[in-house]
Amino acid sequence: MRLDERLIEERTTDGRIDFHDHISRVRKEASNWLKGIEKNGIDHSKRLEDYLDQLIPDEFKEKLKPAEVFILLYAVYLHDIGYRNEQGEIESRDHPLRSKKYILEDPNKYLFDRFPSMKKGEAPLAAQAVADVCYGHAHESVCPLRDIPNDFTDVCLCKKALNLRRLAALLRLGDEMDQAYNRLGPLRDSVTLLAISPGIVRIHWEGDQSVGEALVGRVQEINETLEPVNDLLSEWDFPETSSVLKPLVKKSQHSPKEPIDYKEVIPEHYIPSRCHNEKGADKGLLHDDVLEWLNDPKRKLLAVLGDYGIGKTSFCYKFACDMTGSAYVPVVVELKTVMVEGWREVIQREVRSRAGDSTQSPVLILDGFDELSLTFDKKTVIKEIKNLSETTQEYKKVILTSRTQFFRDEEEEKETLVRKEFHERGPRPLIHPRFERIYVSLFDDEQIKQYIDLCLGKAASEKFWNETVEKVFDVKDLARRPILIDLIVTDLDAVQNIAGKVTPGKIYRIVTKRWQEREEQRLPPSIELHHKEEKIPKNIILFMEELAYWMFTREKDRLHFNTLKDAINKYFDNKTKEMLRLSLDNLDYQIRNCSFLSRHAQGYYAFAHRSFIEYFVAGKLAREIPQDKAKEIKITDETALFVSELIDPSVYERLDPPQGVRVPENMVYVPPGQFIMGERDNIRIAGLKEGFFIDKYPVTNSQFCEFLNERGNQQEGGKEWIDLEEGYKKERYQIKRDGDRFAVESGFEDYPCIYVSWYGSSAYAIWAGKRLPAEEEWEKAARGIDGRVYPWGNEFDKDKCNTYESEIGHTTPVKRYKEGRSPYGCLNMARNAREWTDSWYDEEKNAKVLRGGFWFNLQIFARCADRSGFNPAIWVYDIGFRCARTL
Repeated sequence: MRLDERLIEERTTDGRIDFHDHISRVRKEASNWLKGIEKNGIDHSKRLEDYLDQLIPDEFKEKLKPAEVFILLYAVYLHDIGYRNEQGEIESRDHPLRSKKYILEDPNKYLFDRFPSMKKGEAPLAAQAVADVCYGHAHESVCPLRDIPNDFTDVCLCKKALNLRRLAALLRLGDEMDQAYNRLGPLRDSVTLLAISPGIVRIHWEGDQSVGEALVGRVQEINETLEPVNDLLSEWDFPETSSVLKPLVKKSQHSPKEPIDYKEVIPEHYIPSRCHNEKGADKGLLHDDVLEWLNDPKRKLLAVLGDYGIGKTSFCYKFACDMTGSAYVPVVVELKTVMVEGWREVIQREVRSRAGDSTQSPVLILDGFDELSLTFDKKTVIKEIKNLSETTQEYKKVILTSRTQFFRDEEEEKETLVRKEFHERGPRPLIHPRFERIYVSLFDDEQIKQYIDLCLGKAASEKFWNETVEKVFDVKDLARRPILIDLIVTDLDAVQNIAGKVTPGKIYRIVTKRWQEREEQRLPPSIELHHKEEKIPKNIILFMEELAYWMFTREKDRLHFNTLKDAINKYFDNKTKEMLRLSLDNLDYQIRNCSFLSRHAQGYYAFAHRSFIEYFVAGKLAREIPQDKAKEIKITDETALFVSELIDPSVYERLDPPQGVRVPENMVYVPPGQFIMGERDNIRIAGLKEGFFIDKYPVTNSQFCEFLNERGNQQEGGKEWIDLEEGYKKERYQIKRDGDRFAVESGFEDYPCIYVSWYGSSAYAIWAGKRLPAEEEWEKAARGIDGRVYPWGNEFDKDKCNTYESEIGHTTPVKRYKEGRSPYGCLNMARNAREWTDSWYDEEKNAKVLRGGFWFNLQIFARCADRSGFNPAIWVYDIGFRCARTL
């Protein structure tokens, strides 16, 4: 969490001043206030804010009042304005005192003009607070921190007292990080990285021992300066901050050990993967491409990327096995262990245990960057890539694997793995490593055949290929993923009898159902599993769902046996608890023999693959969302896809409005309750408190023409409600003036009304006794509650909507695509024309949200969750609307 995120939607007590907006103005103006101050100018202030973001743990950011964060960030950009003395010259001496003086003498210059003063001619209290904090960054001998008030009162900023003393300590802490680096003088050239995190600042250096010895004294000075800061902040339970020296090259004191034999970890039926580059060009066998990279001394970092279950981990161990005995020491690290122990500790331990004092170069093979967190967003990605950079500086060869979904899109992937950022001067707390990228390809036909030959033998393999893989086209698509082909081969009979389209969800359901049936035969008939008020006899799958949910929401990849005991106490009735306490070994045996959950030697349980966690979490959500009982959490896209397959379709059969309420003509009823909303890194469980009606079809030319003939084409927002003069390709305007009246061009009466602004759409809705839908209402009406990708399901079908793939080239009548209707019965919600909603797209309220898509878009934009923003006064050839109505 950044500090300024605490200011979003926060204001002064009278509501006049938005804290977040005001600090944004301060940042912009600070460039002028600090102009010409080279050493402690605007760049220094920006770095200082960045350091505070890293030094202050999130839980302490939450403890700070919004008004305190506001004062602290204000001081970040004003504390060095006193570097220019009254004669306009740069002077370091007494600059903190001058900064305070300048603020109090001319508060309006520093944007305090909107803050009230207690007395005429006196600086506002807000300015006095910022001035005190600015002065507090002086040396302790000049301004003792305990001389600064800790109970400052300004009812305009906050109704509660503010602790300025604590803010001054935090400002001094961040300021010392940058100033300490500057005071290193010529030694700065030996410092390659200043790594900052709560409680510790690691100064990484390189050079001979004399450099390290010279740095020791400087680091001691830094820590002495921080003593009064740490002393004061300790009263807040704030972690003590200290600086430590870290040489970039370390020699292990451990004796060499034999390289680990990775053969035991390689799957029994291993098939070498192929790979391709970012443009999709085939690069041959992944093993050969990585080996070429390994033998080139100029190449250091390689990212091996691919979808889930595609064989990245298997490749890591096979490649490490093949390298054993070569000029390199392979070191495979499963990064999910970093979640528990930390980057540096895990990697150093693994290198020591496998390389010892060997003179051979270790090759780090870091598997599962995506498994560092079970939920992820851009902030998590950036945080972990920084940790990766810091930890792997000393190694000459580093391979990193990750799911491609860990990155929001290709641009974010490239930005994270390829781009390099530096501050213009001073230390570099953020370094992006520059990874080459290679992508693991899905199995081709030949690889699938090789795999099933190994598993089934030649004769059975040929039969399965001809009767199932070739006959049922979607089975071949699933089999291109190693993890799924393994599941398919294991339960051949059940897969061959799947009704309808074969999907990953159905495959996972078969595997878990088979395991459930086997295990339930072992349980005594009286065992019943409690879940809230329901009793589900012998349903150990429900138990798995709860364990997976526990891991997912706590971002854990494993749980200890003792945690398993706690779960039994929570989810089973008393009689069952007693039976399981006497037979925990039996439950342990069941779990250890489960194909998707295993136990480590130390007593930790883990799912065999992350996708099983997502599947079981989806099972729980599929039960709870229809009951409006799910917690509103973020989920992954794979979890959402599983939910859409697992949720009971009957939830859409009971859609009557409250008793006595009639559904208006050509509208449908959408009930209140929870649903899956969003996409990419913002997929979440959302909820609507009230049901509503929404138009079954977009508003047509005929309907809007009736409105125009009654109200006219008025101007609003600087433009008329609808444009009657523009045209684009085949999509010209279809309503024309006919004297003082308006008429629809013959044949286009039932086409969606386009070229209409948001103002025109809203005016029509009010005229019709309706309103525009909020975007969350529109999305629920389009995709139902189950998170499906398109209104009709998860697979695109050009015959169910009007997109570029349909090759029509213009809008179509609103009643045309009945097979593409949403679960609630709405048509045209996956292209034809984009639709206005009543929601703002941006915080500045410059654009309104558009949902749906239009005839010239590709299928990727036909997703129910796709959204964009547009100026509400503008009309375009691809924008229409539909209306909603409150019950």
